[in-house]
Amino acid sequence: MSITSWGRRVLDHPYSAALAVSSGAGVALAWSLGSISTYQRVVFATWFHHHGLTTHAVVVNGLMTLFFAAVGLEMSREFRTPTHHPRAALPAVAGAVGGMVTTACLSLLAGTWWHSSALRRGWGVPMATDIAFTLGIVALAGPRVPTALRTFLLTLAIADDVLSVVVLAFTGVAHVRVEGLALIVLIAVAGALVARRGAPGPVGLVVLVALWLAFEWSGVEPALAGVLAGFIVPVTTPRARHLEERVTRWSVALALPLFALVACGVRWSTIHWSGGVGRIIIATVAIRLVGKALGISVGVLVAQGLGARRHPSLTPPVLLGASFLCAIGFTVPLLFAGALFGGTSVTYGAFTVGLLVASVLGAVSGVALLRWSTRRRPSGPTTAPLED
Repeated sequence: MSITSWGRRVLDHPYSAALAVSSGAGVALAWSLGSISTYQRVVFATWFHHHGLTTHAVVVNGLMTLFFAAVGLEMSREFRTPTHHPRAALPAVAGAVGGMVTTACLSLLAGTWWHSSALRRGWGVPMATDIAFTLGIVALAGPRVPTALRTFLLTLAIADDVLSVVVLAFTGVAHVRVEGLALIVLIAVAGALVARRGAPGPVGLVVLVALWLAFEWSGVEPALAGVLAGFIVPVTTPRARHLEERVTRWSVALALPLFALVACGVRWSTIHWSGGVGRIIIATVAIRLVGKALGISVGVLVAQGLGARRHPSLTPPVLLGASFLCAIGFTVPLLFAGALFGGTSVTYGAFTVGLLVASVLGAVSGVALLRWSTRRRPSGPTTAPLED
């Protein structure tokens, strides 16, 4: 086997994304523990003597576009499969909204109770779920986990990532240009029409660049252009599927570990489990675990009450385990913690530690509950129909 083939097999492994993020985060935590000054000099070093173009900005606003493009392409493939029913996405979307609203309300409540302006101002930080990590951790729950759970989690994570960015874009994190939003819509419509007839690779690249520039000019997180550009490309042919595989591999090999590396460094001397910093850490852990578990569960129940269909393999214990997995998240949350408080602030460090602790506890709790709830279920894909 050649090195190239071996590399592809490694990057295509279900655990690869989670391992990539974990590796980058581990290096960042160890590096910042050993020498925070060296870490920050490298991460915030300027490029080409341009004040705003730092290593951190290149990774967050540039390379992370690959990650979001891979998400968009996977979403395009999932939503264009012949067996996919649009109404099947409603419980996941409702769960995403429920998790977002609940975590935001708990953050505001905790900030008011503890007189913490950081928790009140950062009410949007705990909202989003980490797609790559969550889907990678699902594999640890074993072969008996319903195949419908991956689609549910993918839809939910994409929905709350996108909605979190949109909500935060209109709440003072960025100054949004209305005419820029109109330009984004125009480019997306034109790109969708061209993508139906053109080669997926060249068309996708042109649309991605145009959307990235439009997002940047509009004041919306530019990396999010990848989701829209990826979704525009119809992943229904072997060439399009090959494009998805290549973008996903580059995302796993480059974007995810480098993002974790530049985002997860902590000034450990400022981290305490008491006082204002300790309150942020403890509150963030509780908000992520309780908010996601409660909000997602209630959201799915509300969607069902309104007539949405849920796959019968997604039983209440399975959904609860999935909701704990959705407490895993520091990709989009740290993007906005940095935008709100700055990547070198004490508050940012407190949120980083809280999000990392919540991610570990959410992963352990979610995997344990999923393994317990599916222990008697035969392994393999489920073909049961949707229940009304």
